[in-house]
Amino acid sequence: MADSVPRVSIVMPVFNEAALLPATLDSVRRQSLTDFECVVVDDGSTDATPQILAEYAAQDARFRIVTQPNGGISNALNAGLAAARGDWIARLDGDDLMLPNRLERQLAFAAAEPGLAGCGCDYDIIDMAGRRRGTRHPLPHSREELEKFFEAGEPLSFTHPTMLFRRDLALRLGGYRHECEPAEDVDLFARMLATGAPILIQPETLMQYRIRPGSISGRNAGQQFQMVRFVYHNFYARRAGRAELSQAEFAALQRQLPLSARLSASAQALSDRLYRQYSASLMTDRPVRAGLCLAAAAALRPGKALKRFLRGLTPRPAGRGAI
Repeated sequence: MADSVPRVSIVMPVFNEAALLPATLDSVRRQSLTDFECVVVDDGSTDATPQILAEYAAQDARFRIVTQPNGGISNALNAGLAAARGDWIARLDGDDLMLPNRLERQLAFAAAEPGLAGCGCDYDIIDMAGRRRGTRHPLPHSREELEKFFEAGEPLSFTHPTMLFRRDLALRLGGYRHECEPAEDVDLFARMLATGAPILIQPETLMQYRIRPGSISGRNAGQQFQMVRFVYHNFYARRAGRAELSQAEFAALQRQLPLSARLSASAQALSDRLYRQYSASLMTDRPVRAGLCLAAAAALRPGKALKRFLRGLTPRPAGRGAI
């Protein structure tokens, strides 16, 4: 196995994930499809992460460990892409869990949809204890639904650890761009879409995505919101044959917008932060605070709230454990 080229390469950057890493790596070993490699990029961990990775690599040659000084998420992801050998990249974070048939089912979905740049899937939300808190059903499921996003000029944001995508395309596009953090994944997938190859969501729950309340910061959410706006401004500019802007030019353009447009953008950014705080409150069993955050977010962006309600979160009992 170590000398053969696998069908899919799991790329997983980690930094100080010792507490949750064994469960994640065990979920990889339980995959029904066995023809894979798992490229784990240890981005300068200072806890027991290196020892855990060494143990798994010694037991299973499909685990390949790349060690580097701490350089941030984009550098770690690009190191993983460079080391990967499979035609397809399956993303995974060090605290999330793959359901046993994830790789098999996602590869089957990609095979049934020729020409895809990548695909995601439905996923369970789990808390720090591994309890299911709901299931998300993102869009688009079809090329027709994807075109509706384009016609409306809406941004698309795919949940990164659920994604399967073509390695050759990612490398040809230059991989992840550090300057687009904290939305480096949004930027890469937007550039993939710009080639004309679609990205779709498989309507099947194949992942368990862990939300850490402490990692959901309003400042980071605001930065991410602005970066997504920048990325998709240029995406739709390209589609319309207009020149792209630098980040400085885009920031200057935003300052020149009418007051009503700037207030609308601020309301959207605040709404996104409130949605994150809503999720964090659910994870820490604070239903009243969660309800207040959700109500405020919905008041700021009622259209998004309706879409989120119609397609979004199917609640599950908190007591059910992770698979």
